Amino acid sequence: MKSISRATIGLTSSVSVLGVVLLAVLVYCCIHFWQAKQQEETANRALHAVEHLLLKPTAEYSPEDVKHGLEEVLGGQGRTQARVVDSQGNRMFGPEVFFNGEGSVREFSQVFETELPQLQAKRVELAVSTVDDERFLNFISGIFASSIVLWILVSVLISMRLIRLVLRPINRLTERIHNLGPRSLDVVLDDHKAPLELRPFIDGFNRLLGQLRENREQLKLFNSNVAHELNTPLSSLTISHELLQRRKLIEGEDLQKIVGDHLDELDRMARIIRSMLFLANANQGRELQLQPVPSLRQLVVSVAEYLEQLAEDRDLRITVKSDATVEAETELIKRAVSNLLSNAIRYAQANTEITVHITQEAERVWIKVSNEGPTIDPAKSNRLFEPFFRAEEGRSDTGSNHGLGLAIVAAIAKLHGGEVFARSEDLVTVIGFSIKQERRLTSTHKK
Repeated sequence: MKSISRATIGLTSSVSVLGVVLLAVLVYCCIHFWQAKQQEETANRALHAVEHLLLKPTAEYSPEDVKHGLEEVLGGQGRTQARVVDSQGNRMFGPEVFFNGEGSVREFSQVFETELPQLQAKRVELAVSTVDDERFLNFISGIFASSIVLWILVSVLISMRLIRLVLRPINRLTERIHNLGPRSLDVVLDDHKAPLELRPFIDGFNRLLGQLRENREQLKLFNSNVAHELNTPLSSLTISHELLQRRKLIEGEDLQKIVGDHLDELDRMARIIRSMLFLANANQGRELQLQPVPSLRQLVVSVAEYLEQLAEDRDLRITVKSDATVEAETELIKRAVSNLLSNAIRYAQANTEITVHITQEAERVWIKVSNEGPTIDPAKSNRLFEPFFRAEEGRSDTGSNHGLGLAIVAAIAKLHGGEVFARSEDLVTVIGFSIKQERRLTSTHKK
């Protein structure tokens, strides 16, 4: 497992040491270059002095005097030795081997166009000893190497200290997160004193806590509603069976009525359980069996015809407007449309019209069902798609409606990459969902 602190210490120490090494190399090269220039200047001075002596007329000095003068000049230079060679290559003056072959030397040479009058010199060879310069460079190299090793240790220690200071806010934040428990979801992490780099993380974590709080409340409400919805038929069945125990003999129409009531309650519980299982599977996500739907209007009309008798019982008419071509799982779309129409029929005012609008917006196809009826409180509109939520309990027929219809619509829309929509104003309620389409769709208008 990688450690951020160790990686940071390694990186900062490496950069620091690299800087020191580069500085040491630069200084070393500068000293070496300066020494080379000094050696060249020393050689040039010695060559100039030798040439000056060798150019003197023979009448003024004898060859022995010239040799003696050369020894004095070169002896004054200290670090140099010279050798004078004639045109035949014979050594006229100077050692056969510079500095007796000991130490490091740097050699220079100067050739004259004609033999100089003194000593018949044709070429002067000069050697400059570099022993002292090399010793100094070795000394500097040792100092640099020791400094680099020492700086490595110092930089590691400094980096460790700095990393501890830098990671202190992260450690405090981590400790607070570790101390959070099931009862700490209501805590909001404060980011006022946190570094700027940590604030996006803290904001994201606070949003996650907010989502967890919302999910917790929804789970509590869901469990409460499940218990309530299942308790009603179970209580009815229990009371009915207690009454049966008190009666010795039941037969004929009474028996048929009791059995029919029991089957209704059992069917209600079965529908609740099937709906809950569908929601659980939908929330976990599953692969859709997509297929082309050439006419969405025709699909909606087939669902409307199935519910036509229920609508006529309440003097309601169902109208479908517009059309579109989509790709979707047909049975799921039918179920969603059926739930929307059933909801509209349940709450629509008698002798009115229920309208299904099919519209296309960008990459989405919307199916919206509108009906005339009591206006829903705007504060409750966004909660209509929560499981077991009812805008008005008084409007709900709890025997046939268990509050999961619109939640199933939302789940089907989510599976198709769509959204849900609800608006209620001026005694008109519009509820619908969308289907996301990747392809370009065609839309026509029909009545």
